[in-house]
Amino acid sequence: MAAAATAYALVLVADSVATFALAWAVTGVFRALDSGPLEAWFVDAEHARGAAHEVPSGLARAGSVISAGIATGSLATAALLSVAPWSTSVTLAVPFGVAIVVVLVQGAAAAWLMDPAPPRGASTGAVWAEALRGGVATVARPGLRGLAVAMTIVAVGVVALETFMPVRLAELSGDRAQAAAQMGVVAAAAWGFASVGSAVVSRILRRRRPRGVAVALVAIEGVGLLAMSLATGPALLVAGFWLGYLVHTGFGSTYNSLVHERVDDAHRGTALSITSMAFLGSASAAGVLLGVLAEHTSSSTSLLVGAGAMAVAGATIAAATRR
Repeated sequence: MAAAATAYALVLVADSVATFALAWAVTGVFRALDSGPLEAWFVDAEHARGAAHEVPSGLARAGSVISAGIATGSLATAALLSVAPWSTSVTLAVPFGVAIVVVLVQGAAAAWLMDPAPPRGASTGAVWAEALRGGVATVARPGLRGLAVAMTIVAVGVVALETFMPVRLAELSGDRAQAAAQMGVVAAAAWGFASVGSAVVSRILRRRRPRGVAVALVAIEGVGLLAMSLATGPALLVAGFWLGYLVHTGFGSTYNSLVHERVDDAHRGTALSITSMAFLGSASAAGVLLGVLAEHTSSSTSLLVGAGAMAVAGATIAAATRR
């Protein structure tokens, strides 16, 4: 939380490209540190009370809450920007100031509500390096290697979904200003659908194993990307986008459940962080490559590549979790 608050504060005072770059670098640090520990704590707590079978549905319920929070935050940010009576520069800073307050409250809530972890040794550079090596070794095991590869492939589809939706909407609308206004509402609704989808996935996971559910969800997201690629008007484009988001968060929770089944308590948080690192690294490269592809062909082609990536990811997950 301290890294997140620092990143938002840097954005507030940024007056150059270098400072903005530093702010986003610190944001990356926050995202990396935040990717595993809280979820690992939850899974460990469920195992400790003998409720390991409830982990998949619990993670999906958490995903539903997170998606609903993002949808609410999107609408609240839009409201702040529309009613703020200050100058443009100050108005744009208001959401970041609110975000700092929110993450500080979040940190205090976590410290109050979470049971403290057993004390460990000092976190030296050598300890961090050993944790990284151990995490990579854990993910390289046969049970997890295929899942990590699948996540790097999923990243290509996710980048296509998030990056080319506004581009394609502007192309099909013919009015960039109107498309920009519509995109805010479309995105907020998408996260609302993600919340509903995760709630449904949570109920499904009470009766079904995560393996088949994960494969089905990533396939559905691929169908959404395919619809976006083939769309000749805004209606089908938005429908495909919403279909992708309907299963987006639910897939993430289901995928993490597959990881949790294959690691012990000592490596749970590290395994999640390493798979997150693989996802983000792949997403960074995919963003550049898909952008180049779209420039030389079309945004529709990049979306089609994203759909294909989801199909390959589904097959990879099925193969990696056969046993």
